[in-house]
Amino acid sequence: MIFVICSELIVPIILGLLYPNYDPVTMLISDFGEDGSPVKIVFKTWQLLDGSLFLLTIPSFYERFKRTSLPLAKSLSIMMGIFAIGDCLITGLFDRSTDPTAIDIEALIHDYASGIGFVALFIGIFLLINLYSIEKKHVYVWNFVLIFILSGIFMILFAAPKIPLIEQFHIPYRGLWQRANLFFLYLPFLVVALNKQSIKG
Repeated sequence: MIFVICSELIVPIILGLLYPNYDPVTMLISDFGEDGSPVKIVFKTWQLLDGSLFLLTIPSFYERFKRTSLPLAKSLSIMMGIFAIGDCLITGLFDRSTDPTAIDIEALIHDYASGIGFVALFIGIFLLINLYSIEKKHVYVWNFVLIFILSGIFMILFAAPKIPLIEQFHIPYRGLWQRANLFFLYLPFLVVALNKQSIKG
């Protein structure tokens, strides 16, 4: 998980350096995989690899929390699986449309799967809050609650063009909100993984 999250945060920066005129503040990470992108093959290969590695981390998280609450541990595993498949594997297999006016089935699959993946990981943070609450680890609980709130704010800003009541405000910098959202979505899982490593040490 530590490797996967570091990869998710660092690789887009590297790809941005290899993509002429790429603006991470306004352009989405998915733009790396569109037709005409000089890094399309690298991006899609990376997404498939990262999604597969993310799936492989699920048993470890399940083992970590199954004694705390078996139902919550199972739910967390499911949410992590939905994210890995929806936002990583399907993103690597299906392209996002470059024409916002066209109806493209492949693009719809990409967009909805990615959105469902984001929401699943967001729910995953909520489940982690509950799991640590059961363990009475209040420092983790309050920190994760703050992260949950920040992630929710950035998710709304990122999804604004898709939300009827908000799209009229034409909120800019969608690429920035996507990256901020991903950072806070990943952060609790990184904390769990680092904590598990320190316990092993």
